[in-house]
Amino acid sequence: MLRELTAMAAVTAVALAAMGIYVARRAGSRAGASLAVMLSSVAWWATAYAMELSTMGSARGLWGDLKYAGIVLLSPAWLVFVLRYTGRDSWVTRRRVAALGIEPVLVATVLAVPATHDLVRFYRPGGQPGAVPVIESGPLFWVVFGYGNAVLLVATVLFVRAMAALPSTYRVAATVMVTAALVPWVVNVLYNLNVGRFGAVDVTPFAFILTGAVLVWGLYRERLINLSSVAWSAVVEAVADGVILCDAFGTVSDANPAALRVLGQRRRELVGRPLDAILPGAVTELSPDNGPGTGDAQVTFTGRDGLTRHVEVRRQDLSVPSGARRAGELVLLRDVTERTVREREFRSLLTEQTRIATVLQSSLVPALLPPMGDVFVAGVYEPAGSGLEVGGDFYDVFRIDAQRWGVVLGDVSGKGASAAALTGLVRYTVRALAMLNPRPAQVLHGLNDVLLREGQDERYCTVAFAVAQEDPDGLDLTLALGGHHQPLLRSGDGRVRAVGVPGTAIGLIDEPTITETLVQLRQGELLCMYTDGLVEARREGVFFGDERLSALLSTLGGARPAPVLDAIASAVHHFRGGALEDDLALLAMGLPR
Repeated sequence: MLRELTAMAAVTAVALAAMGIYVARRAGSRAGASLAVMLSSVAWWATAYAMELSTMGSARGLWGDLKYAGIVLLSPAWLVFVLRYTGRDSWVTRRRVAALGIEPVLVATVLAVPATHDLVRFYRPGGQPGAVPVIESGPLFWVVFGYGNAVLLVATVLFVRAMAALPSTYRVAATVMVTAALVPWVVNVLYNLNVGRFGAVDVTPFAFILTGAVLVWGLYRERLINLSSVAWSAVVEAVADGVILCDAFGTVSDANPAALRVLGQRRRELVGRPLDAILPGAVTELSPDNGPGTGDAQVTFTGRDGLTRHVEVRRQDLSVPSGARRAGELVLLRDVTERTVREREFRSLLTEQTRIATVLQSSLVPALLPPMGDVFVAGVYEPAGSGLEVGGDFYDVFRIDAQRWGVVLGDVSGKGASAAALTGLVRYTVRALAMLNPRPAQVLHGLNDVLLREGQDERYCTVAFAVAQEDPDGLDLTLALGGHHQPLLRSGDGRVRAVGVPGTAIGLIDEPTITETLVQLRQGELLCMYTDGLVEARREGVFFGDERLSALLSTLGGARPAPVLDAIASAVHHFRGGALEDDLALLAMGLPR
C-alpha cells in the first residue's frame, strides 16, 4: 500500500505542478499569481508527502517537516485568490500579505528548532518498515490547524457571498466551485480528527486534483461561468435587426423581438415552422455566394397592415466546433423599406434631372445645322461628368441674309440653371444683334453691353463669332474673338495654324478689345472652333493642350468636319481615361475638294 500511495502522491504533485505552471505562464490574469502559488503549494505538499512515504529515518522526518511549507501557504494563497477573483483587489495590500506570511514563518521556525519541533508533529514510536508512518500531533499543531481552517473559512464565506449576489445564471457554477473547494478541506479535517478510515492516510493532496481542475478549467478558463451566453442573449434581444435561429432541419427555434416586428408575426406563429414558409413574397438575390453557408437576399412582401416591406436577409450556417456538420442556421433580417423607397425616389429624381438637363441643353444648341452652300458644317457637344448638370458651352449657325451666315461658339461661366439662362441670353442676343449690324466686332460690343446691364451675378462668357459669306473660291469669314481660344485652320497639305486675335472676354469691362480678322476657307481646308473643355482636359496634371490638338488635327485627312470632330472627341476621352471635367463644344467647317 505504501508504494501505491507514494506513486499517487508523485502523480498528484506532477499534475498540480503542471496546473501551476500553466497558470503562471498566463500573464495578465487578475488572480493568476495567487492561484499559481496555491497550486504550487499543494504540489509541493504532494511532493514532500511522496518523499516522506518513500524514505526512512531522519530523511523521512525532514520531508515530513518540509511538507508543512505547502500546508501553511495553502490557506493564505486561497484567501488572496478569492479576494482578487471576486473583485476585492483593494483588500490585498502589502501589509496584509505580509501579515498572512507571519504564520508560515513561525511554523517553519518551530519545526526547525529541535526543542520545539515536537510541539507541532512527531512520529509514533514502533512504526513497522513498509507501513504508512503514523503521525502524532503536538499542541501547537492544533493552533496551526485552527488558524489555517479559519482562513479557509473566511475565504470560502467571501466567495459564497460574492456568488450569491450574482444572477441565477451563476448558481450551478457557484455550487460546483464551492463543492470543489470544500472537498479537500473536509477530507483534511476528517484526517486530522482521525475520523474512521480518513484518519489512516492523508489524502488531502489527492483531493486537490479535483479542486485544481475546477479552478483552472472552470474559473481561469471561464468555462463554468459563461458570461458570453448571458451577454449574447441580452444583445440579441435588444438589437435593432431581426435575428432568427433555425435548427439543422431549417425549422425556426427562436426569434428576437426585432424579427417579430419586421415580419409582423408573434413568436408562437414562427417557432416550429420552416424558415422558407415565414419569408413570404418575392426574393431578389443580392449576393448568393458569400462563402460556405452564407447568402444575402432581399425579400419584398405585404405585411398585415397592408404596407409593402423590403427586408434584407442574410443567412449563415452554424457548425459544430469541429466544423464537420451543420448544426443550424442564423438568419439576420434588416428592414430596409425606408432606404429602398428613398433609393427609388432618388433614382426617379435622378432620371428626371437627367431628362431635364438633356432637354434644356438640347435647347441651347441647334438640333440641325443649316447648309452653307458647298461648305460642310458639324458640331459636337458633350457635357461634363455624368451630364446631370447643364453646362455653359454652346454653338450656333444661323442665316443672316441670302448670302451670309452667323457662326458662333461660346463658353458661359458657371453651370446649372443660371448658366443655362445666360447661355440662352447670349445665343439669342447674338442672333438679334447680327440681324441689325452684321459686323462681328459690333455684335460682340453690343453683347457686352447687354451682359453688363443684365448680369447681376457678374457672369461673363468667351465667344468666337464669325460672319461667313460665300466666295467663288470658297468661304470668307470675318472673325471676332471675345476672349476665346483661336480657331485652328488646317490647310489642304495638313499644316495647322491659329487664326484670329483672342481679345477680351465679354461681360467684364465696358470697352472690351475686339479685333476682326478675315479668314478664307478654300478647297481641302477645315476650320475648327472649340471651347476650353478640349484643351484643358487633364490627366495626372498634364493638359491635352493646343499643341496636341494641332498635331492631331494635322493627321486627320479630309475636309468633311463630322468624322474629324468625332476623332477629336474620341481622342480627348482616351486621354482623360474617363468622363470629362468640363463641358466640350466643337464646331467645324470644311470645303472638300
